[in-house]
Amino acid sequence: MAYLLLLHQKMSLKRKVNKLTLEQTSIGTKKDRITKRIESVQKAYARKQSKLQAQAKQMTSYTNSIMNQQMMYMQQAYQNVDANTLLLTEGNGNTLYNKEYAKLYSDLTEAQKQGMDSEAYKKAYEAMQEFQKSDKFKESYQQAQAQAMAYNNNVAFQKQMQQQMMSSFTTNVSDQVSIWLECQTQALEDEEQLALAPLNEEDTLIDIEQASNEAQLSYAQSRLESIESALESRAQEAPKFGA
Repeated sequence: MAYLLLLHQKMSLKRKVNKLTLEQTSIGTKKDRITKRIESVQKAYARKQSKLQAQAKQMTSYTNSIMNQQMMYMQQAYQNVDANTLLLTEGNGNTLYNKEYAKLYSDLTEAQKQGMDSEAYKKAYEAMQEFQKSDKFKESYQQAQAQAMAYNNNVAFQKQMQQQMMSSFTTNVSDQVSIWLECQTQALEDEEQLALAPLNEEDTLIDIEQASNEAQLSYAQSRLESIESALESRAQEAPKFGA
């Protein structure tokens, strides 16, 4: 009678072990699916984060590009001058333009094309030297030097002011972009957590179910092994007829 009872328990436990093993496989499949869904959501938000960073970088790069263009325009607009330029340049309100000096300079330049050993160049050079020795030219040249220095100092000041303004603007834009990116990132992280919450909850429930099933399976297998051992002992103890 005890042997039959043990045999019945064995068959019952075998069915239970098979059922729990099948459930473990099913739980494992659910675990794989929820893990892939969580990874899919995380990858989607990682792509969104990358797009945000690229957008922030693009905004900063665009601002830097505009400022670099402005810097080039400024360099072209604020050109230094020298005394010679003021004496040779006509128009634009230049009161230091010297017509006679400009004519001599033009003649010397044209004569130079014939070679510095040419008679034309020598005559033009002598005429220029003679003119530059005059008190009138020296006075004009000193005035041109003073005006050029004042102009160049003003140009340097204007450049410095413009550079400071552009630097301040660039820094301000960079700060604003950083603040924008931080806010957008935080909002994206909050949205991701909200999207992941039900999935994480389901994942936790699956883990609990899996752990419970594993415990039941382990216990059932242990009981089955114990009963099989007991049955084997009973079989060995049973009398053998015809031996």
